[in-house]
Amino acid sequence: MIDFLLSLPTWLGSFVSILFATGAGITIYFVSYKLISKYQKEDLKDPTSNLFRVIGLLVSLMLSLAFAEVIVEIRAIENAIEREAVAISDASTDLELFAAGETHKTRALLVDYLQAVIDDDWPELANDRLGRRPSELRNEIFDSVMKLEPETAAQKELWSRIVTDIDTISDYRLIRLDNALAEPPVYIYVVFFGFLVTMACFGSYRPQGPLVVLVSLYTVFVGLVLYMILALSDPFQGGFGIDPITFESLVKSLRADLGD
Repeated sequence: MIDFLLSLPTWLGSFVSILFATGAGITIYFVSYKLISKYQKEDLKDPTSNLFRVIGLLVSLMLSLAFAEVIVEIRAIENAIEREAVAISDASTDLELFAAGETHKTRALLVDYLQAVIDDDWPELANDRLGRRPSELRNEIFDSVMKLEPETAAQKELWSRIVTDIDTISDYRLIRLDNALAEPPVYIYVVFFGFLVTMACFGSYRPQGPLVVLVSLYTVFVGLVLYMILALSDPFQGGFGIDPITFESLVKSLRADLGD
């Protein structure tokens, strides 16, 4: 169900999520009302109101925690992407300082790698995998760096930094894959269960026009928030996904440095 929702366009996915939450919530409400009104021996409104407060606070707390968690994860992924871009930029700069003419081809490979990340990696990350072309280019870059022969102390230092940057690039690429494979927060199911329990508590109140409207608005809100949490938990898929804007800007900058 979650994979299906995230595979849909943002507007359609949010609509389906709202429709599902509203349908489930209203159904639970009316079923609960039928059962309570059939077996009710005394007025349950006062104890139910107290129960509402407790469950409402718990559901609100869980929603807040889930939303805060995915926001923190998004920020961490964006930070990792920026660090990956910095490593690529540093590697290109150090290669130029090492020997501009001798490393021109390697720097061009770095630009090709960046473009492949944008064109191949990003679409594949939506399917929880990495592209083949960036992996091939990364190996070519590494082989090219290994063939460099530092002669001076400065070149030895630069060569060591370049190798470190190449390893860092590979590490952050795997971090992107790890984040793409991440599952939605486990307690999102607890939140949905709490939402259904809340709707069952509404069953102590007889369905009336204004109440049904308010209950429906509540289900719409919960459905929308749940969809946003699910969408943000998969950072490379859907309308809330992270775009490779940082890499696109870096490609333009490195191409300009190469004179392309």
